Amino acid sequence: MNENDHIDRQKALQWLEGDERMFVKMKSMFLKNIPSQVGLLKEFLDAGDNTATERAAHTIMGSSAMLGACGMSDEAREIERSAIVGDIDSARHRFIRFVEEYEKVMAELVAEVENL
Repeated sequence: MNENDHIDRQKALQWLEGDERMFVKMKSMFLKNIPSQVGLLKEFLDAGDNTATERAAHTIMGSSAMLGACGMSDEAREIERSAIVGDIDSARHRFIRFVEEYEKVMAELVAEVENL
């Protein structure tokens, strides 16, 4: 993995026990589903709902970890931690960095699809 990669393919394949076809399927599902999950996370943050923010961040954290999007997963984990302790302002601040990672991951996935 080089510095321009935001998806650790090897890490994803470890989760998937080396199943390449499942990795391709997972990337497709991620592209399709994650934008709405991120939208919900933003809504919950805007509403100041710690419980819903925690759940949404946890879901995104797991999905991105399984994909090998470690930076995105780490940022989602920090949002989740902030929400758990009731610090919605900190969660909102972390969301800014999360979006940066999210956009990099999505750009990488879209570029892969376009190069097929």
